[in-house]
Amino acid sequence: MLVVGVDENGLGPRLGPLVATSVVLETPEYRRAALCGRGLDLGLTDSKETGGFGRMSFIESVALALLGWAEHPRRMEASAQRGLPCSADDLLDRLSPESRVELRACCPDDQTAAQCWAVDLPLPAFGGDPALGATLLRKLVGRSKLRVVDVQSRLACAGMLNAKHAAGHNKLTVDLELFQELIRTVRQLHGGSLLVICGMVGGIRDYSSRLHRLHRDRVDTLRGRRGQRRYAVDGLGEIRFEVDADARHLPVALASIVGKYLREICMLRIGEFYRRDVPGLQLASGYHDPITSRFIEETQPSRHHLGIVSDCFQRHG
Repeated sequence: MLVVGVDENGLGPRLGPLVATSVVLETPEYRRAALCGRGLDLGLTDSKETGGFGRMSFIESVALALLGWAEHPRRMEASAQRGLPCSADDLLDRLSPESRVELRACCPDDQTAAQCWAVDLPLPAFGGDPALGATLLRKLVGRSKLRVVDVQSRLACAGMLNAKHAAGHNKLTVDLELFQELIRTVRQLHGGSLLVICGMVGGIRDYSSRLHRLHRDRVDTLRGRRGQRRYAVDGLGEIRFEVDADARHLPVALASIVGKYLREICMLRIGEFYRRDVPGLQLASGYHDPITSRFIEETQPSRHHLGIVSDCFQRHG
């Protein structure tokens, strides 16, 4: 059976993109507790526990190894030829083949686009070791028939989120749209009946009327435990939204790890871009913390004279 873990990274920050990621595992039977325990023994759990700002080496090791293990049918041959992604652009192209073109098309001008795209970082960027990550994945699989099938991400940059906010769509709506886009892609690529497990999206508790991008005929609400919402989606399978899904389900934990890595790479690109103009600038996570506040304040003169559109820098909603 195919089990899809979907999670977000960057729903609440002041800077940087919102990232949604899916990891598809194939297993004869989904034994949640056993898989979760095996992952936990190896440190493969919620990315907030395994790595934070300034502690990204482990996350990078696992994320790059997962990309090497995933067997995406449309890019398997190309991936074998290219090996692991060697730059930030390559990473995004591997995780979301159309995203770089789509995101760049939303940039209002070349000056503002440079903020996100001018610095193409070499990978690994945080001292990670893909060989270490591959060793952990081999231990995770062991002699079982567990297989990593696919890893993908989708992004909404600050400019896109602000535009959606101005049109009356909050970030929870955007997050759920990214989730559905990932799930649709998995269904198109792999078919069959899926078990999809998602992190709970903010304060949303009723999803039956919000899954409009997925269902063909109907969505049936199923009975679930506390902190969980379950739905049978016609033509797809079962979708669950759970509180603390990244701590309870291995595929969601792996999605959280990859999404965390991609978001940190995006923030590092932005930080290194401004360091060109502000030597010694301290890099920031983009979250609600004093370092991020200083980053915003200290880059203000640069953003002014470089002509960076403010809506593409800091989120409003």
